[in-house]
Amino acid sequence: MIITHLKQAWQLLRQNKLFSGIYIAGTALAIASTTIFAVIYYVKLAPVYPEYMRDRIVTLSTLEYDTPYGYKMQTAAFSYDFLNDFLYHLENAEAVSGYIGNYQLKMLKLPAAKDHIDVVMHMSDPSFFRILNYDFIAGAPFSQSDFESGLHRVAVSDRVARHLFGDPVRAVGETVSLDFDEYEICGVFREGSAINSMSFTQAVVPYTVLPNYMVTSSHAPLSGAYKAMILTDNLAALNAEFAEYARKYKTSHDGQEINFLDQPMTSTTRALNPNGNDDFDIMTALRFNLLILLTLLVVPALNLSGMIASRMDARRSELSIRKSFGATQGRLLSQVLWENLILTIVGGLFGLVLTWIVLSTDATLTLSNIGTNHSIAINRALTVRLTPDMMFAPAMFGFSFAVCVALNLMSAIIPAWIALRRPIVKSLK
Repeated sequence: MIITHLKQAWQLLRQNKLFSGIYIAGTALAIASTTIFAVIYYVKLAPVYPEYMRDRIVTLSTLEYDTPYGYKMQTAAFSYDFLNDFLYHLENAEAVSGYIGNYQLKMLKLPAAKDHIDVVMHMSDPSFFRILNYDFIAGAPFSQSDFESGLHRVAVSDRVARHLFGDPVRAVGETVSLDFDEYEICGVFREGSAINSMSFTQAVVPYTVLPNYMVTSSHAPLSGAYKAMILTDNLAALNAEFAEYARKYKTSHDGQEINFLDQPMTSTTRALNPNGNDDFDIMTALRFNLLILLTLLVVPALNLSGMIASRMDARRSELSIRKSFGATQGRLLSQVLWENLILTIVGGLFGLVLTWIVLSTDATLTLSNIGTNHSIAINRALTVRLTPDMMFAPAMFGFSFAVCVALNLMSAIIPAWIALRRPIVKSLK
């Protein structure tokens, strides 16, 4: 029976080229817009390279605290003392990585070369590579002893290594100039996507290479240049540690308070509230995005439903004759749904191709509007690309197929059911 339905659907497609073409085009645009929407949020929320442990990673950067001089201070990064004395000793953290800023553009070149390239650099500790699962093509990250000794070691991305040496494997052990300081390349890792602000980097060096990395201002003892990523399995217990620290701080500093401003922040909150709005509610954000998704589905479904209703009016005689020869409503409805499902699948395939073309040709334009507060525009020459696990994830294929089926049912079943319930005599007039 299914084979018969498929043959009939193919004949319908060939005999009604205008209807089929408009139906397929409308479906393709609906699927493309919906899939792009899904890709945007998949990139933001799903475990993708190298942030495979997103559900366990929380971040800390902003602090608000009372200074010894009687006024409050809010800082976008904290001091080394706070990192070293408290964060590195958290009992409910599997790993803590302190780093200095992100998206720092540095000049990198071979020591004897005149031309340089701009690279995005992180200054961090060895735990950076424990929390973020970078795939090393050659060599390894700088070691704990390298970090403690402040040795000039740098791990670079494969794209940087290919640009400088042609072969990433050859890069290990070579010397490069990074902002006029010489570093030895200790490892080469596979570069991620620039859309992931927390993890994207092209060069990582120990922050201990800075001669004043431990210096803290006496006027602002908690302010500094550091931020942190924390890997934890027990967020509630971790938050309790922060609350206890705030209590002890107030007691030991004559009533001065420290506020962590709803941090540590989960990956989900950071993705949905990139600007750190105080009145942010995660359920409101999810409902808003669900409403957008439903709109992307319902509007084209209504348009297609109108087309199918007109088409069903034109086929009333055909369907009534088949009913008079014994065809049941269920069989006829099944045929109509199969016909539209074939058209929807064809349109869906075109929609997926269109999606990949759009994302591949101008991911910067598309993904720069997803609401992240890191600046892709920090270097417009920096290509924003999607990694293969972002573009070809099984979850995305499953979602796109589900959209195809939903679009088919929403647009076809109601007009077909109405048409098939008409009395045979009226349909034959």
